[in-house]
Amino acid sequence: MICRRLLGAKVRGQLQYRVSFALQIVGNVAIHGAELIALLALFRTFNTLGGWSGGEVAFLYALAYISFAAAHILATGFGQFGRMIVRGDFDRVLIRPMNPFLQVLASDLNLRHLGGMLQGFVALGIALRLVDVDWTAGKLLYLPVYLISAAGLYLLLFTLEATLCFWTTDGNEAVNAVTYGGRQLAIYPLHVFDVWLRRFFLIIVPIGFVIYLPTTYVRDKPTPLDLPGWSPFVAPLVTTVFAVVCARLWRVGIGRYRSTGS
Repeated sequence: MICRRLLGAKVRGQLQYRVSFALQIVGNVAIHGAELIALLALFRTFNTLGGWSGGEVAFLYALAYISFAAAHILATGFGQFGRMIVRGDFDRVLIRPMNPFLQVLASDLNLRHLGGMLQGFVALGIALRLVDVDWTAGKLLYLPVYLISAAGLYLLLFTLEATLCFWTTDGNEAVNAVTYGGRQLAIYPLHVFDVWLRRFFLIIVPIGFVIYLPTTYVRDKPTPLDLPGWSPFVAPLVTTVFAVVCARLWRVGIGRYRSTGS
């Protein structure tokens, strides 16, 4: 209840300046729109990429951007966690009768990332015009499931970035390469990358399990990379396991926290 009220206050505060908010959304859409145009332009020269058409890659693009933007909106507080540690503000978090994780989550929220989500839905519309998906009940039901799983995984990556601040005071740059890099990698079919990179984004940071592999099911493509036939369907399980690992690291980080001494 308290978390919902805090987030609601953040939303109302940003909507007070509606022209500024609208311009931020438009600017966000324009930035991501340029990336989509560049991606589609690539397929005017190359018909396919690793056996995937431009429409199929646009489908991956859409899912990656929708899920990433949703996570980015919710993870704003974790993006500022390093400053919270440096200033000693986390002390106040620990003495309040509320879960520290939820307090950090509710500490900030940035709606301008709705522009990235909107661009993702635009890309999804374009993709569905370019490819003919044989929609079944299973595909219609699983699409939102693995989209939510992908958003959850990106949110967990942002929390992992914040967790590293317990040791480094600023873990942004170390994890940004994985968080933002993982979003960019998810745009393309994973099998076109080198073996070490495929293994990293399947085993260490399992982004491939929440976007690429489920999309092979939606597009009726054979399961790639010598993986078992059930691998496209484990997106929720993979995100859950990753959440358990991140939660454990978060608790270890809190146990290590010693304040600023000021």
